[in-house]
Amino acid sequence: MKNAFNILVILGIIPLFLLGAVNVFAPLNTFDLYGIRPLGIMTYSTFRGAIGGMLIGGGLIMLMGLITKNKTWYQSSLLLISVILSCRIISVLFDGWTNDLLPAVITELYIIIVMFFASKQIDASKK
Repeated sequence: MKNAFNILVILGIIPLFLLGAVNVFAPLNTFDLYGIRPLGIMTYSTFRGAIGGMLIGGGLIMLMGLITKNKTWYQSSLLLISVILSCRIISVLFDGWTNDLLPAVITELYIIIVMFFASKQIDASKK
């Protein structure tokens, strides 16, 4: 069971690293995907730093949990992704729904569920 959770955690880390790397190293791909016209350096800086950095940081937090087997890392990632999903829900309330949101929502829900149970699994293995 422990190895299964490790695999599930790794499957959650991969999209965060990939999407983060795309935002840092190829932000034009993200701009095209979302129909954003960069108006200056600040647009690039935001996508490379804030968005790319947050995604890679979230993946690193999960990786630290996997390496250290310390549930605090999993709970930190759980909190971060939960806030992102909450803000996405607020966006849906204000801006409306599009099916283009589905992959992101599914990925975020997946990570939240895996982090919750991975954190519980660490507790159970200590008893």
